[in-house]
Amino acid sequence: MMLSLVLATLVWIAATREQNPPREDDYSRGIPIKIIAPAPGLITTDTLPESARVRLRAPQSSWDDLTPSKFKATVDLSQLPAGLNDVALQIEISDPQVEIVRQTPQVVTVNLQVEQTITIPVKVEIMDNPPLGYVNRLPIVSPAAITVTGPASLVSQVDEAVSEIFIRNSKETIEYTRPVMVRDRNDQVLEGLTIVPSRIQLTLAIEQRFGYKDVSVSAVVQGQAAPGYWVNNIAVNPPRLIVVGNPDVLSAIPGFIETVPINVSQATEDIVRIVPLNLPDGVTVVLPGGETTGASGVQVIIEVATIESGQTVQRPITQQGIDPIYIWTAAPDRTDVILSGPIPILQSLKSGDVNVIVDLFGLQPGVHQVRPTVFLPDGLRLEALLPETVEVKIILALTPTPTSNLRVTPVVTGTQRVSPTPTIENARGDRPVTPQANEDSEIP
Repeated sequence: MMLSLVLATLVWIAATREQNPPREDDYSRGIPIKIIAPAPGLITTDTLPESARVRLRAPQSSWDDLTPSKFKATVDLSQLPAGLNDVALQIEISDPQVEIVRQTPQVVTVNLQVEQTITIPVKVEIMDNPPLGYVNRLPIVSPAAITVTGPASLVSQVDEAVSEIFIRNSKETIEYTRPVMVRDRNDQVLEGLTIVPSRIQLTLAIEQRFGYKDVSVSAVVQGQAAPGYWVNNIAVNPPRLIVVGNPDVLSAIPGFIETVPINVSQATEDIVRIVPLNLPDGVTVVLPGGETTGASGVQVIIEVATIESGQTVQRPITQQGIDPIYIWTAAPDRTDVILSGPIPILQSLKSGDVNVIVDLFGLQPGVHQVRPTVFLPDGLRLEALLPETVEVKIILALTPTPTSNLRVTPVVTGTQRVSPTPTIENARGDRPVTPQANEDSEIP
């Protein structure tokens, strides 16, 4: 009986292995590693692995059901002291038929240090200068200090907490929310530390210097452009200036400085000119380099353009591209063309200057909706075409067809008049005979 039991067991094992053979192979997916934090007051300075690799031995049925959720990989730091420690990576699997043959890594090296927190004030660095004639006040920082937390060896290197601000030519108070960074004594930014708060509110007041004033420049234009033309734009470069002088005189300036008058009488093209400024006594212009001058000028660009208007002309519709064997008609046969452009061009417009053409190339007999093309003189614009499309009808041209079977032979008389003469057959049925012309007849 015992021998029979042993033999039966061996037969069952052999049958099972044949139907579900074991397999040893590397698992293709990484196993996530869970890190159990160290004891309070300790912190790690190392970057620990996030996943592990394993080689497994298991029946094929177990391989088919394997997922990363069936594994549990753990690195426990909770019982370790400060300093360097080697910690075994523990991997468990919920399927008892799966055996871990090899794992990578087997041991994780961890450097635990005492955690340290310091409080340090924030220093603001202004990265550029205010515009000419303006000055910035001391920045206001909120909060004024931040806390830095991390390994003691790294926290001990912290020399300052810094936030940067850019004025970017602003002429009024600016407010920014800016990040904070910590640097060591060599001005190197330190990473791996926790900064709270990581961003602060900065307020920087920008004020104009005493005795300075920011003014715009107004170009004074006199006269009228030539008939049919107008001044459609005036540009000043630079459009604003900084002036310096007696504060009482500056206070009387209404926010702008005028140029000396510029005459545009009978102008037909743009005017570009350096024009002096009409400055009050005792007031000078501050140049970009900080120097002052009382004889400065600005560039004035006066754009002179033709006066535009509109006009409607009615033009017949013509075609191009139709086959000569076809006849075409358009409905309507005329269109209203609405134009716009300079008045001198519109006034000199002739009827033949505007053409409305439909392209019939390749079209077969039938009714077609065609959008005409309008050809205009240079300088004019097409505002509208009424109607936008026309109906074009194409038919085959008529050709003459014979209406009788009577055969006639033309006879030329002496006066070169051609008259039809019937053909006469003789009684014998020989070749037809045709009456001959007189001897004095002229045959061309």
